Amino acid sequence: VAALCPSICVQIPKTHYVIGGFIPDLPQNFMLKWRPIFETYLTQSIASSYLPNASFELIPIDYDPAMTSENLINKGSVDFIYTHPIKLVCLEASRGFTIVSTQRSLIYGKEAGGYGGTIYSLASNSNVQTVNDIQNKRIGVAQVLASGG
Repeated sequence: VAALCPSICVQIPKTHYVIGGFIPDLPQNFMLKWRPIFETYLTQSIASSYLPNASFELIPIDYDPAMTSENLINKGSVDFIYTHPIKLVCLEASRGFTIVSTQRSLIYGKEAGGYGGTIYSLASNSNVQTVNDIQNKRIGVAQVLASGG
């Protein structure tokens, strides 16, 4: 999912756009996987069709405390954000971001219609057998992004 930062909406069109990106993986793996799409493909397709001389640069965000999405947004250093869907929902609600595109996820060759996580409980815990058993209860997760939201 990609989102448009509100600051780009009021700027005079420019030619260089910075995309801050994050997936739960190492930053070098993120860049290896996504740089061809975000830099090469977008630069070639957008520049040839819509904005002559446009270029896109992908930078890893939220892997290093000095390069958090919040810091870069506050500085006006990014034009677009590519990140976890839950993070984008938070940015949309708190910062006024506009979601401009999303990716399709395929599972066994079929498009997935949602995003989910898994909840485990001890087999010996007879109080938690279904998802209804955790309604209005506090649960722990390793990190928000790991929980599916």
